Order: sequence, then C-alpha cells, then structure tokens
Amino acid sequence: MHTRCTRPASWAAYFSGITALLGLVSLILFFSFESTPGTAQNPHFWGPISDISPIFQMGSMLVVLLAFFRMQQSRALGFSLAGSAIGIIGMSGVVLFQFLLLIKVITFEQEVFLVLVATAVVGLWLILVNYLGKRQGDLPSRLAWLGIAVGVAFIFEPLMLALAGGAVAWRIFMSNYLLLAGSAIIFLVSYIGFPIWAFWLGRVFRQLS
Repeated sequence: MHTRCTRPASWAAYFSGITALLGLVSLILFFSFESTPGTAQNPHFWGPISDISPIFQMGSMLVVLLAFFRMQQSRALGFSLAGSAIGIIGMSGVVLFQFLLLIKVITFEQEVFLVLVATAVVGLWLILVNYLGKRQGDLPSRLAWLGIAVGVAFIFEPLMLALAGGAVAWRIFMSNYLLLAGSAIIFLVSYIGFPIWAFWLGRVFRQLS
C-alpha cells in the first residue's frame, strides 16, 4: 500500500460519500416539492443541487481511483491499467454530462440515460477494484463485497430505466408501483450502498496512511 496516496484518498472517499448522500436527499426533495404540476414553473433549489452533487461525487472518486491504481499495480499491472481506464471514462462521463445539463446544452431527458450508462461504467470499475482488493488482501472482505454489490447495482440502473420506457416516461415510472418495487433493491444498493462503501473505504485508507 502506498501510504502517501491513502491520506488524500481517504478524504476524497469521505467527500464522495457526503456528496452522494446530498445528491440523494436533494433528489428526493426535488421530486417531492419542485416537480409537481403546480410548482414546475417556480425557481428550483433542490434540483440544481441534485445536478451538481454527482460532479463532486465522481470528481473526488478520481483521487480514490489513483490510490487503487498505486495500491494494485505492482501485483496486477495490466488489470489495474484496464480498470483505471474504465473508471476514468465512467467518472469523466458522469461529470461531463452533468455539466452539460447544468449549462443547459442538453435536457434532463437527454442527460439521464447517458449519465446512467456512464455510472454503469463506474460500476464495472467498482467490481474490478474491489475484486482485486479482496484477492490481494488490501480490502476487508465485507467492504469488497459491498463495493462489488454497488457496482452491480450501478450496471443495472440504465437497464431498469430502459425497461421503464426511458427518461421521457420517468413520471409514469414514478407512479408505477410494480416497477418501483422491482427496482427498489437496485436503487437502495446504489444510493445507500455507495455512501456506506465510500465512508468505510475512507476509514480503511485513513488507518493505512
């Protein structure tokens, strides 16, 4: 373990978990108070926060990605290079598409599926680094399994949206209790599991620094 990179990675993991929780809370508040027919034309507060949060969430994860690469490259260079490339593509994609939404270059309906696809790429990175961390003994087994579960959930997110009819049908999706029930585990693992994994990882990195 490269202790020089674990301290900043620890804080980055904590920050990513905090911004992920902020994004979840603001998204719930947006759908609850700012997306109803009577408030759709009013100025939004929670909506922009939910749009900004993923930028910081994934931007800070790039620091974590670097720490994982330095930690794992000596014993699995090719695996680590491939995983890092996948992670950078996915995280950069989330940041880019969220930024384009913020500056109104693309609409929410255009952006949401693209972001979920980029998040699915991040999910593949999560699976790879947590699997390798578990195999090499750098991560606690339960932490690694949680990270793998979150990665799998990230991959299923765009599939669930496509099954629901795409971004233009999000209101129908939100009112379809069968679809909501079927996707509950995926979204709980994604939106609750990721912050737990990030905070836990930050603690592990802090202990190693």
